[in-house]
Amino acid sequence: MVIPIRLKAVLDAAERSGRLNLRTEEIAAALPGVGPEALRQALHRQQRRGRMVRLSRGAEHWLIVPLHHAQSGAPPLETWLDHYLGKTLGIPYYVALLSAAELYSASPYGVMVTQVMVPKPRRPIRVGRHQLQFHVQKRIDQLPTRWHEIPEGRFKLSTPELTALDLVQRESLVGGMARVREVLRALHDKFSAAGLTEALDSLGEVPTAQRLGALLTQDEAPTFAAQIAHWLEGKPYRAIVLEGNGNDGHALVLDRRFKVRMPLAFRSANA
Repeated sequence: MVIPIRLKAVLDAAERSGRLNLRTEEIAAALPGVGPEALRQALHRQQRRGRMVRLSRGAEHWLIVPLHHAQSGAPPLETWLDHYLGKTLGIPYYVALLSAAELYSASPYGVMVTQVMVPKPRRPIRVGRHQLQFHVQKRIDQLPTRWHEIPEGRFKLSTPELTALDLVQRESLVGGMARVREVLRALHDKFSAAGLTEALDSLGEVPTAQRLGALLTQDEAPTFAAQIAHWLEGKPYRAIVLEGNGNDGHALVLDRRFKVRMPLAFRSANA
């Protein structure tokens, strides 16, 4: 019973100092004379008791679960997401899509999973009640992000403008363009001219810019729609449909400014 007692003391000391993220080698260094197998067994006992959780196999990253978070099985994302992805795994990332919109108070929907952009495919993970779903985004280091911070920690999330572009580009992941439009109506109030230019330049997706411009035109954000139209000047772009392939039988009307064919009822919904 000596090893579990010693391990508990290490965990308690780390928690008191505000350190909830520990790697196996750090724990081993604090327990000299304890062999790898004995340490492994002691760690898994603490995991079964709910005192710790391992974030993924092979990462050797352990998360201490304070007593007041025992019911949810893990502390808030802010305490560990950046430590895990950014530091332990060395993966660039940002919280995105509806998860980012919710943090900007722009999503009318309760988000059941946390949507995270990463450069390569990763399997979803569950940490306590937190479910993380990963999506691939190329050139992720070049895209504009900011820190979301609370007293317990922080993580990166997309800027409001990048969030909007991501939602439009990946509308099928969030329930379709009608749902995206609902979010955009609250989100575009968080835009800035500089932020929109930075997001457009960094992502460089002309069809996505066309669709966002058409949506902003309909939803009474003419200043930002005009900015997107200016960004598109000189860039080759063709007529596209707002959503899907346009062969669903609904009447479409062309937004001539952005060359986007929109469902007639959709376009006139906020006229």
